[in-house]
Amino acid sequence: MSREILPIAIIFLMFAIGFFASPFVHTGLQGQMVSHWASNGMADGWVDKSVGLYLVPCLAAFFYVIFLVIPKIEEHKKNVEHFADQFWGFKVIFVFMMAAIYIATLAPGLGLWGNFDPLYIIVPAIALLFFYVGHMLSFTRKNYVVGVYSPWSPEDERVWEKTNKLGSKLFWVGGALALVSLVAPIDVRVWIVLLPVIFATLCVYFYSLHEYRNTRRAHETEHASLAKGKGARAAKPKRKGKR
Repeated sequence: MSREILPIAIIFLMFAIGFFASPFVHTGLQGQMVSHWASNGMADGWVDKSVGLYLVPCLAAFFYVIFLVIPKIEEHKKNVEHFADQFWGFKVIFVFMMAAIYIATLAPGLGLWGNFDPLYIIVPAIALLFFYVGHMLSFTRKNYVVGVYSPWSPEDERVWEKTNKLGSKLFWVGGALALVSLVAPIDVRVWIVLLPVIFATLCVYFYSLHEYRNTRRAHETEHASLAKGKGARAAKPKRKGKR
C-alpha cells in the first residue's frame, strides 16, 4: 500500500492547486472560466468556475478508487497479481495524465501561457498513457480488469494472449499517431486519431474471432483423435492366456 502514496499525492496536489488558484482564475461576467480554446488561441468554451477547478481532480480520484477496488473483487485475482507491478504503473501514469490535462487547461485561465494551445501538453500526456498500456498488455493474463476484450478473448487463455499482444501493438501505434496529429493540419487532426481507432477495433474483433475458431477447431481435432485412439484400443481383441 505504501507505493500507492505517489498517485494519491498527485490527486491531492490537484485539489490543492484548485483551492489556492481559485482567487486568481480569470472569469467572465457570469463567473465562468475558459474551458476550451479555438485554434487561433481565442476562448470559445466556458464552464462554471467550481466545475472547472475540481472536475478533473474529482474524475482522477473516482477512477483511482475504481482501480483500487476492482482487483480485490476480480474473479481471476491470481492473474491480476501476475501483472500487479505493471498495473500500479498504469495507475500512476493515468493520474499523471489527468494532472497534465488539469494543469494544461487551468494555466491559461490564470493568464500564464497567453495563447499557448493546451493540446500540446494534453495530447503527449494521452500518448504516454497509450504507450504504457501497450507495454502493460504484454503482461496481462485473463481477467476482467485490464485487457483487450472481445466476445471470445476471455474464453481461452491462448486467444486472450494473442488478442492482447495485437492490442499492445495497436496501442503503440495509437500513441504515435496522437503525437503525429500535433503537427498535422488542424482540420484533419481528429481523423488521424479517430480512423485508426475504428480500424484497430475492427482488427481486434475479427482477429480474436479468427483465433478463437482456430483454437476451438484444434481442441475438437485433439478430442476426436483421443476418442478414436480409445475406440481402437477397446476394439482390439484380447489375447488368450497360455494353457
